[in-house]
Amino acid sequence: MIAGIDPFILQLVIIPFIVIGLGLLAAFITKKITIGVISTLAANMLLELVLFEGGLSTWNVFFPIVTLTILLLFAKWFKSQTNS
Repeated sequence: MIAGIDPFILQLVIIPFIVIGLGLLAAFITKKITIGVISTLAANMLLELVLFEGGLSTWNVFFPIVTLTILLLFAKWFKSQTNS
């Protein structure tokens, strides 16, 4: 665990921002939604294994779903912008 950071803030604010942000960035760079979802999953698994030295949590399901939802909304928005 990172010294000096409250675990509650780390788990509910910092880690989601990092892993979802990395997933969105990967998807925008590669222009592939699946890469964004997979990179979100991989980043969260890596952070949990390194920081919390143990098993994986249900956040490994939730964060990729959030990333997928955001990416689908962006894809729909971009598609509507190009059709107008």
